[in-house]
Amino acid sequence: MSLLARLTTMRTVLVVALLAVATLRTARADELKVGDRLSELDGAVDVSGKAFRVKAQKGKWLMLTFGASWCGPCAKELPAWDKLAPSWKDKVEFVAVDLDEKLDAGKDFHNKVKLKNLTRVYLSPESAVAAKYGSDHMPTTVLADPQGVIRYIRGGFEKGDVDGEVDKMKAELGKLVK
Repeated sequence: MSLLARLTTMRTVLVVALLAVATLRTARADELKVGDRLSELDGAVDVSGKAFRVKAQKGKWLMLTFGASWCGPCAKELPAWDKLAPSWKDKVEFVAVDLDEKLDAGKDFHNKVKLKNLTRVYLSPESAVAAKYGSDHMPTTVLADPQGVIRYIRGGFEKGDVDGEVDKMKAELGKLVK
């Protein structure tokens, strides 16, 4: 391969890499951050098929956890939050937002992990708002104050250390929720 051909190939690779980085930064720029207001979950429904509205939850702390049936850490995180929820029931509404392609897959997943204390909600992963909540890296948990302002965001869940993850969340809740 000639020097000119190698330089052209290298330039093409560099341009593609820069475009990829720019695309990723643009996608992340739309994600919600601490201090932002919660975005409405347009198109979300609860287990009975009724529309779920974030606005209807105003006046109480709201912990939204986004996951899906194919997400291994989600299968560990949701039961952990489900056990944590009763001790905060007077102050925090815990919501499991499933992002499976098919509603029935999400319902089956929530049944399989035996959720009893989390409000179950289903949202299409194709929804524009799903990306704002970090649907490309699940699980993602968002804690918002009674005015709908995000006070804490955590991405991921160390499934090998469930107790440690629960302790971290208890500490965050204790620090923020009065």
